[in-house]
Amino acid sequence: MFQCGTCSQSFTRIDHLGRHVRSHTQEKPYRCSVCNKRFGRVDLLSRHSALHDPHRESASTKRRCTEGNSAPIRASQACEGCAENHLRCDDDKPCRRCLRRGIRCTLPTRSVEGTPLTPVTRLGANTPGTDENSRPSPLLQPPQPPQPQVVGGACTSLGYSNQTEPVNAGNLSQLAAGRTTDVGVDLTERSDALLGAYSAVLPPDQEDSMSDLSPIPRGGLVAFGLETNLDFSMVDLSFLESYNARAPFEYEAATVSTLAPTVQTVENEATHADHAAREDRSMQRLRWRFVPVPQDHGYAEHGNLLLSSQPGPDTPPKSLRNLDMGLGPDNCLDLASRDKILSIVLSQMPQPFSLNAASFPSPELLDRLIRYFLTVPFSSAGAWIHRSTFTPKKSRPELLLAMAAAGAVLTPDPPLRKLGFAMQEVVRHRLPAAFEADNTLVRDLELHQAFLLSLEISLWSGNSRKMEISESFRYPLITMLRRQGRFDAARYPPVIVHPVDSGQTLDDKWRLWVREESIKRLVYHLWQYDAHCSMVLLTSPLISYAELSLPLPACSTLWNAPDAKQWKERFCAQQAGGQSVSCPARLTECVFNMDLLESHRHEVDMRLSCTAVLHALWGLIWEYRQMSLLTSSTNSHSTSVFAPSQPWSSGLLMASRYQQLTDMLNYFGIGYRNENALYWHSTLMHMHMSLEEIQLLAVTLEQSESVDRVPPAIEAWSGSKEGRQAVWHSAQIIHELRALAPQCLREFAAVALYHSTLALWAYGMGVANITGTSTAQVPIFLDSPETEHVQMFISFGRGQPMLHGESLEDHAVDLCDPTKVLALALQLMHRNHSGPDAYEPPLVMNIVHAVQKLLEVTTWSR
Repeated sequence: MFQCGTCSQSFTRIDHLGRHVRSHTQEKPYRCSVCNKRFGRVDLLSRHSALHDPHRESASTKRRCTEGNSAPIRASQACEGCAENHLRCDDDKPCRRCLRRGIRCTLPTRSVEGTPLTPVTRLGANTPGTDENSRPSPLLQPPQPPQPQVVGGACTSLGYSNQTEPVNAGNLSQLAAGRTTDVGVDLTERSDALLGAYSAVLPPDQEDSMSDLSPIPRGGLVAFGLETNLDFSMVDLSFLESYNARAPFEYEAATVSTLAPTVQTVENEATHADHAAREDRSMQRLRWRFVPVPQDHGYAEHGNLLLSSQPGPDTPPKSLRNLDMGLGPDNCLDLASRDKILSIVLSQMPQPFSLNAASFPSPELLDRLIRYFLTVPFSSAGAWIHRSTFTPKKSRPELLLAMAAAGAVLTPDPPLRKLGFAMQEVVRHRLPAAFEADNTLVRDLELHQAFLLSLEISLWSGNSRKMEISESFRYPLITMLRRQGRFDAARYPPVIVHPVDSGQTLDDKWRLWVREESIKRLVYHLWQYDAHCSMVLLTSPLISYAELSLPLPACSTLWNAPDAKQWKERFCAQQAGGQSVSCPARLTECVFNMDLLESHRHEVDMRLSCTAVLHALWGLIWEYRQMSLLTSSTNSHSTSVFAPSQPWSSGLLMASRYQQLTDMLNYFGIGYRNENALYWHSTLMHMHMSLEEIQLLAVTLEQSESVDRVPPAIEAWSGSKEGRQAVWHSAQIIHELRALAPQCLREFAAVALYHSTLALWAYGMGVANITGTSTAQVPIFLDSPETEHVQMFISFGRGQPMLHGESLEDHAVDLCDPTKVLALALQLMHRNHSGPDAYEPPLVMNIVHAVQKLLEVTTWSR
């Protein structure tokens, strides 16, 4: 079936579609050779030409339009006056009737379904660089995206109508090799017409091929989830010509001596948003709020899925040759798997895009993207996706597409990142349709993994639309795993291994253990994602810390065993050493009895287990912060939503809760802080401050660009013990981030740096307004190990709080100067992503933009 891109009407023959489209565009390509009159249909031209034929049988019926015959030929379009009176009009305008009556001769404005039509601009010889053959044809206009259907109350099924021609995955290779359709022009030679089809999918305000190079407007201090440009430009296409032949990304440790990139890196991914509109919408973008525009829809990025050319295969980059992946024929993505992926993509693409299936990424490029995702140091794939049993040939195409998308967004190439975000949109559209087509797939592990990958890509994309979708769509996956009983320990029976097991029996037990452990680690990774959503977006967690009674994840030595034999040896060695692996500790038990983590240290993954306990403690802290907001709002004498300087002033309930959480976190820090110090400090930082108040101060300062007086809440918090405690944890976060490997300052680490920077900035703004502050005190470096002087500062405010600088010129940063604190955060982000092959992720770019804007308005206000 062939579908009209204007009214979505379908036709069985393409010539019928062409005739129908010309009724919309008013195009008349058929010209009479005698009188030069034009027609939209060839049969009308034949009927008209018969009037000029002098050899007709009946001369009395001839109606020639000649000087000797005054009988007029029917006009192709009547003027308004003749049409209103149903009178014959002339082709020459003004017509004879209007001239005789002395009235104005005008053509009527025709419309289709109430929408005014715009005539097609003809590209003639007078147009430079164009000719008749290069004019975009209306036949290549893609159909409009279908209306979404609600699936499960949250997800949307975005598959195309069944009237569209189905795509068979079995013959996609032949389709990609070369498919042509006789529509009067050779589609393979009409590259400009293909670009015209792209423009119907892309938003109108992003059709300019050089839109990526326009500077980003300033505004939206706390909205570091901006409307990042995810559409391809001609600059991107020039890079993509060689991507299928050579992977253009290599992970190499960036040297510290390399100069940090300039601010222009942020501008390369900016959009054409208006400066005034950005300023006016900064309050709406508080906490990364999405501000929709009419051009936003689920198919806006699908044009990014096609590459410009397909060179022959080449060897992978040097950095990807020696990756520990168990390379072999079974671990490479083959053409059949690529065809399955392409089938999913084409099912969501307009029909003209199907004719260019050869432009989709090659199997070699997809395979390298998947390997990049599995092996790059700053990817978390190895913690919850089992590499040893991963086989692309046997994996679901949805998972392969999601893994390729995750690898693409981790690369330093902006065009490849756009390709990854476009593939993520395809996965997001595909999963609800797959679940609806076969309800048994709601228990499929690989689809769950693809679902979670899609959510994570959106959360850390830096794009406010994707982040809001990620926040909204996480509940279906939580529900599927919860209803499957995967939050309970009873669904994880122990696997019994005997020393005599071998052959197929051993392999079956190993794969059974791997599957159960993969599901367990999937739940813990979803638990981490839910906590990250809560902390980043300041929303309530959807998973309760009290319902996760599943066992802790097994130790990494068992998880990383390359085969069944080595897995059995390690398993039996644990049993021989007296370490019971049959009944591991549960998460709910470890939250209130953290000594169990130490007693099970050799049989569980300590880093994942300690991080899971911190996520549970975050849920408790979130409840405490909400209770603090409630109690503060009910007390009329309270002027701050921060925890008061004296914990008992808020009542016995809040005081006991505060003391309990403090004891739990301090106890955890004594024994397990080094397992995940960054998250531990972030949790305690949020416990001792209200990020909402700080963000409100930032937005107020941005809108007015001057503040007569810092709000009393900020001043009171800056002079309290709670404020100094939060500042110390913020400084420790900066200390932890300095030790990160190059290109690892991304995702949650970048957000933690942003939140800690806001806390230090607000503290400096508040302290600067407190009278009597001495500048001759002993300097206390808060980003150093905890000492007695640090404790004196936290408890009594003695000393001058400082941070170590990033350069020789600024070897010390005074916290009383908020501008230096902001400059330090910018230096940290630039230094971590410096190097010839490094490129800041979109999320980091937006944070840099927000901090720079905050630095500007802070300087102006002071």
